[in-house]
Amino acid sequence: MTADQDKAEALTYALKQFVNVCDEAEALVGHKPLCATEVDYEELVQSMLPQTIDPQSVQGTGLKQLQHLVEGCKKCRLSETRTHTVFGEGVIPARLMVIGEGPGAEEDASGRAFVGKAGKYLDSWLGAISMSRETNVYIANIVKCRPPENRNPEGDEVAACLPYLKRQIQLVKPQIILLVGAVACHALLQTPDGVGKLRGRFFRYEGIPVVATYHPAGVLRNEELKRPVWEDLKKVAAYLATPLNGRS
Repeated sequence: MTADQDKAEALTYALKQFVNVCDEAEALVGHKPLCATEVDYEELVQSMLPQTIDPQSVQGTGLKQLQHLVEGCKKCRLSETRTHTVFGEGVIPARLMVIGEGPGAEEDASGRAFVGKAGKYLDSWLGAISMSRETNVYIANIVKCRPPENRNPEGDEVAACLPYLKRQIQLVKPQIILLVGAVACHALLQTPDGVGKLRGRFFRYEGIPVVATYHPAGVLRNEELKRPVWEDLKKVAAYLATPLNGRS
């Protein structure tokens, strides 16, 4: 007999005893007793027992459950070379959710999102529009494990990880999403267009406004991208009605 069957049997017995006690009480006060044979105990017990959750499904999971699934995930080859999974971090619910492509070396070593040089630069972007991961921002990536040598994640790797991110978005409940880099844009917006074509306007993901911009690492390599990023950040700030604190 399984643990669930044991629980069901014990609960059925307890319910029958409860109904018998109720019958005796009803008889004492002169009301028609509830006949125990009239109760569908099987249906009642099943409605009271906790529902079995598919350990491979993200549907109905809370954030801790989802993180546990990610930590044990072996759905793609990235699990073979990771040091840590990088689930994401920040405030829930978030005013802004920032989504990048995947963890780098420092993120893989620490298990935290955007903590390397590009992450510190991202923090300065957020500060420039009065936002931070400590107060009103949640940060995550398309894939939760580091691709070797920081290569772009491949299509099957993105497909394996995307359900985790989509459930994460549902739980974080951001007012607006900022996609940084082409990989994040392609995965969430389902478009082959580059960031240059996508930035400067609003998109929607399941009703949530989305702004696309360049990845902080790319801007560190090419300072000419700083101006368009600042314009994109100002769009986010205007939508959220947060004050500007200067150039990023």
